[in-house]
Amino acid sequence: MTASPAQASSTLYCSTTGASGAITVNDYYANTTESFGVILSVTDQPPGDGHHVRIRLIGKGPGGTRVNWPWHYNYDGADTTKTWSSSAQYSAGLADFGLQVARYEGDTYLNSCTKWAVSDGS
Repeated sequence: MTASPAQASSTLYCSTTGASGAITVNDYYANTTESFGVILSVTDQPPGDGHHVRIRLIGKGPGGTRVNWPWHYNYDGADTTKTWSSSAQYSAGLADFGLQVARYEGDTYLNSCTKWAVSDGS
């Protein structure tokens, strides 16, 4: 008999003014050091405001250490969605994962949302 995984597949959502996003994580197990699948999707919400939107995978390592993966950008304008499929790994062990969705003007941060799979912290 085998034990079931702590979280084999999970989808998280968050939205903020002008942007919404989702992340689906596959084959993630609590405190894993192994690679797991990630699908990121971000939508530039209408009406158009001239700002671009971003999404990224975030995590928490041992002791709650924040881990930020690179941003993925959607410059395609209002009412457009971009999706990326990838994998991620954190060799020290990933205790939690989440997503961050943000709206930017160039490199100037405007607003964002954060959603964690396990913890409520930001």
